[in-house]
Amino acid sequence: MGQAVVYVDLDGVLAEFPENLSDVDPSIADSCKQWCEETGEHHSDFEGLFSTLKIKEGANDAILRLRQKYEVYVLSTAPWKNVSSWTDKRIWVEKNLPSLPKKRLLLSYNKSLMRGKYLIDDRPKNGALEFGNHDGQEWIHFGSDEFPDWEAVLNYLEC
Repeated sequence: MGQAVVYVDLDGVLAEFPENLSDVDPSIADSCKQWCEETGEHHSDFEGLFSTLKIKEGANDAILRLRQKYEVYVLSTAPWKNVSSWTDKRIWVEKNLPSLPKKRLLLSYNKSLMRGKYLIDDRPKNGALEFGNHDGQEWIHFGSDEFPDWEAVLNYLEC
């Protein structure tokens, strides 16, 4: 039997996601703001946004430590209206997580369909909450009181 599978969300867990327009990367902030005003769309639908995300502190080290004990995949949801987000997320993973083997990015709108031991995710949406309802599976709520940061998660997973 191989290593247990751990899925790690990208936005808000591995990457700093801009919660507000004021937090968008300066290189695209003006054009993103203008686009949002013109279209009325959320900034997560702005093409190119996901390629500008900054890596979250401790994320690369966390992947290295997790890989020593688990089979690790990035499991993310991409905004349907933002077609470039699919490509941007793939490029982001390759650029920011060099320790992660190739072809370890999975995109799904229902994370509860995946089979694995753990899902590390910051939000209960897109099937994250339901992931923990299956036998032998557990959702680790990143950013919660119990798991406020990577160190707490790694301690819990004994990495």
